[in-house]
Amino acid sequence: MRIFVDDYVQVRYIKMYNPKVKNDLKLLVIGDVHISDMVSFKKIEIIKKQIRREKADYILFTGDLIDKIENLNSAFSLSKLKDLLSFASSISKVFVIYGNHDFIYRKTSNFSKLKFKQVICDIKGVRLLDNDIYYDDNIYLMGYSQTYQYYSKKNYGFKAFYEDLSKREELYKKVNKKLPTIALVHSPEFSNDNKCLSLFENYDLICSGHTHDGCVPFGIGNFKWGIISPKKTFFPKNVRGLIKKENNYLLITGGAVKIQECAPKLLHPFNHLCPVQMDVVILSNDKNEKIWKKWY
Repeated sequence: MRIFVDDYVQVRYIKMYNPKVKNDLKLLVIGDVHISDMVSFKKIEIIKKQIRREKADYILFTGDLIDKIENLNSAFSLSKLKDLLSFASSISKVFVIYGNHDFIYRKTSNFSKLKFKQVICDIKGVRLLDNDIYYDDNIYLMGYSQTYQYYSKKNYGFKAFYEDLSKREELYKKVNKKLPTIALVHSPEFSNDNKCLSLFENYDLICSGHTHDGCVPFGIGNFKWGIISPKKTFFPKNVRGLIKKENNYLLITGGAVKIQECAPKLLHPFNHLCPVQMDVVILSNDKNEKIWKKWY
């Protein structure tokens, strides 16, 4: 067992049967990079190296690319964000969604999507799915932006989630089910509410992040519970890995950073116990499904 693992990458490979796929389709799912002045260029290079190695058909960033909106005022942090996304777009098609850190000001609880959107939309080949749909001949992607009201509740606002998304019928009705259908939603807790989850019945796979792999040291185990949740709940359930839901699957990717800069400084050293994590999903018409992990 390595003592310090944060300079290594742990990749979970998921070969998933999908009868709508003609040829294997490879998705690279990356969450919670939390770019700040604390995240080194070395860590960005580690992520880039894995992107180059995988050569996925689509790269999906599931939110919290930055640690706080103020980081966009830092030339150092901004250069890392642009470097990572520009490189990714030179390899594959790249899609980004909002996480709560990308649009909510932590100190004031104000929120604005404009600054993050301006940065992302200026990067060639990167598409921000802000309550938006993308599809081509191979895939159907939806990106839903959860509201401030969802995040502001002590245990998440499932009612706010449902009321907002249910009004956006273009995101969950008229889905092209002839293609593999993927939904990107940053925070996965909504899936614990059956009413919210019902809006995703036309999607084969939901990809989320937010939970930082439950902050489990060394990324060990394939169990679904974690050590602590973003809402400071101890031993939270269903915060890691691939989870079978009634009509589809939920993938919660572990994230590149576990303890971000805006967390108490006392906790920062614990990042050394947690690897950079990402997921590779291989959609295949081969029914021999399997899941395995590799270290790089």
